[in-house]
Amino acid sequence: MDLSHSTFKELGRLIHRLCGIVITDDKEYLVRHRLEPLVISSGCRDFEHFLKKLASRDGVLLQEAIIEAITTQETSFFRDGHPFEALRRYVLPELVQSLQTMNAGTNRTIIRFWSSGAATGQEPYSLAILICDYLAAQRQCGIGVSDFSILATDISANSLAIATAAKYSRRNMDRGLSPDQVQKYFEQQGDCWALKSPPRQIVDFRRINLMHTCTGLGIFHVILCRNVLIYFDEDNRRKICEQFHAMLAPGGWLLLGSAENLYGINNSFRSLRFGDTILFQKS
Repeated sequence: MDLSHSTFKELGRLIHRLCGIVITDDKEYLVRHRLEPLVISSGCRDFEHFLKKLASRDGVLLQEAIIEAITTQETSFFRDGHPFEALRRYVLPELVQSLQTMNAGTNRTIIRFWSSGAATGQEPYSLAILICDYLAAQRQCGIGVSDFSILATDISANSLAIATAAKYSRRNMDRGLSPDQVQKYFEQQGDCWALKSPPRQIVDFRRINLMHTCTGLGIFHVILCRNVLIYFDEDNRRKICEQFHAMLAPGGWLLLGSAENLYGINNSFRSLRFGDTILFQKS
């Protein structure tokens, strides 16, 4: 199906307005590949007809479908490995120590994590498993799983439905999980493996568009935004990181993807390297 350059540019502007993703000229094949099935299923004869339909009363529903089609949902359990090792070795001990100090008073505090690009749930569930494993090895610390909470958000309703179900195929299980973790935290249900509590119980899912104001979500001690900012332009990256800074507790941590950094975007964080991982800490 042909896609004229003018229609491609108009679709790119629409996608940017909907979810902040920048569609550069070299992404024409991607747009055609992702949206052509939607063009056909919506009864349109070509992309030009589809663009006109987007301006009609049916446009809102089609816009939701465009978001689902265009967003990338590639993820896996403990993706890249080393960021979770940095969290285990450096961040979690600090958080547990601060929690012990805070809970010595009268007010009980919860350590809050935010996985801001949760996709189908592997990242926040990996984080929950990491916390459970860490606390199991530190039984004397007096801190339990209920002292932690993880908010997991994504723009894709379809991905969040998969994440909330917490059931994964054998292929998903083989990507990042050890046999011990599979045995300890999952149970087989037919052809799928379902995550059990306690890791499942501390993760809460919500649909969030990072282009919108998110400060109402509250204050967090750790925010993960891995392999998300690369899809935004510099202006929106700056706005999102300003929100992250405002939403982090003093001394809180921001974890980005390996190809992402804050240079030239936000200087309110200090960067610290732990092995192959760079963490950004709110001063």
